[in-house]
Amino acid sequence: MAFSLTISGGKRRGRRFRFRAERISIGRGTDNDVVLNEAGVSRVHARIERRGAAWVLIDRGSANGTELNGAALAVAATLQDGDRIRLGKVTFEFRTAVEPGRGSAGPGSRAWRSSWWARLQPPARAGLVAGCALVAVAGSGAASWRGEPAAAGAPIARDEQSLAAAQACIENPPAGPSALAAARAGYERGRRKLEERRIAPRNLYDAWAAFTQAHGQLVAEGDVPLRAELDRLIADCERDLLRQCGRLQFRASRYERYGQEEKAQQAWREVLLHFPGDDPAGCRRKAQANLLSPQPDVGGG
Repeated sequence: MAFSLTISGGKRRGRRFRFRAERISIGRGTDNDVVLNEAGVSRVHARIERRGAAWVLIDRGSANGTELNGAALAVAATLQDGDRIRLGKVTFEFRTAVEPGRGSAGPGSRAWRSSWWARLQPPARAGLVAGCALVAVAGSGAASWRGEPAAAGAPIARDEQSLAAAQACIENPPAGPSALAAARAGYERGRRKLEERRIAPRNLYDAWAAFTQAHGQLVAEGDVPLRAELDRLIADCERDLLRQCGRLQFRASRYERYGQEEKAQQAWREVLLHFPGDDPAGCRRKAQANLLSPQPDVGGG
């Protein structure tokens, strides 16, 4: 699923940017996907990323903040068509876009269902046919069943009515149980990390990463209460990560202000321990930019 950003206020009004990537960054730095060399725009300012079927806007700890529909953005927010995003003096209008000839490819769409079915192995397809046909038989009470296991790809129901119901079920498959199980496992992993956040510096980050990954594994027909809980936990983690980032950066900047370069460098290295990967506040990038020597990427885990 693609989306576009059109400049609706500021210089270059009317210019349109179109994206197919799962994540794009906006800022003054030349390594961003959208480069804005404008007053009030930070080097690494904001990010838009896909979470499940939604697009989410995140401020990356910018100096002047990001506004969504006129309100300051405090935590990650889901974007809707027509939303206005302001960075410095530049305002974008957000729009989702369907690629010509493809239709919607989001979870629950026909294109998505076809792709989901194509990825299934033959035994899994046969099992799904059997399950769907069983539902059809339970509803009609009319069909009989073979006593032997079905071969992969073989029709399961004997009568045309049940087979048609099975085929209809295949065209509208339920949420994949493996994806839902993975999402719940990610949720539990994130909860454990959150409870252990005081044991290791990176546990808050790891909790946020686990919740974000779990959210992405839920499809449109997935566990609605779980998705709502993940939305809340992700927002809470991002708020705490922003606070943590601000506290660590203040400490490092204070050492620099008093000429204590060695302590400042140690403080920036501590940031890397708390933020082992890309984060919503852009804290890791800021630390790397302030370190005098390159640091190894400890990665997520």
